[in-house]
Amino acid sequence: MSASAAETRQALAEMMRARRGEKGRPIGLMIGISLAVAALLALVAYLILWLSGFFATDPRLVEVRAMQQEQVKKFAATGGPTNVLEAVELVTSMATINQKVNELPENMRGQAQQDGGKLFMTAMQKRMDNYFDLPAEQRQAELDKQIDQGEFMRKAWETGQSAMKAVGLGGTGGQASGGGPPAGGPPGGPPGQAGGARTEEERNKWRKDMIDKTSPEQRSRWTEYIRAMQERREQRGLPPGGPPR
Repeated sequence: MSASAAETRQALAEMMRARRGEKGRPIGLMIGISLAVAALLALVAYLILWLSGFFATDPRLVEVRAMQQEQVKKFAATGGPTNVLEAVELVTSMATINQKVNELPENMRGQAQQDGGKLFMTAMQKRMDNYFDLPAEQRQAELDKQIDQGEFMRKAWETGQSAMKAVGLGGTGGQASGGGPPAGGPPGGPPGQAGGARTEEERNKWRKDMIDKTSPEQRSRWTEYIRAMQERREQRGLPPGGPPR
């Protein structure tokens, strides 16, 4: 009797386990199917958005970036204009880019200005490297070349402002936004701001903030480079110019 009762209990237990298993399998299967369907729907939604251009860069921003890159490429070999005519061309290009940037929606304008700022700092870094890569006896000639480029830019900018005033358009007094390589001096290219020109104080603060983001070693090189540049400008009877200390 005892053995029979034990066998009965064991049989009942096995039946209960079998029933729980039968109930559990469909539930687990349904959960798995639901997760797979959700993942598939998410993938389909992503593909639809991608094909519709949702994740694509706005063509207006693409255009501005292309203009910035073209400006950098054009003056990469010389680091800036070699005469006033080239400087006028560069200033005109910078003004065009500035207008394009200011026409962008606010959510894209900041990105375009950030892109221009990175290009500006890259160009300034190259100019500094060009100076330090030369033997000591050749560095003054490099400074003179960069200073001359800055003066070409200053004259081109002043000529452009005078021409605008002469036809009644007035001068902006500001800098082009998102431009490429600076010409070496005050006219060089930190990004402008929408709705108005930057003051000299704002441009200096922008340049200083950019330099402050560099490493201590880079800041040391910047300090020496700027000191040499300002000293040479003073020797030539020119006002201070270039990035601030």
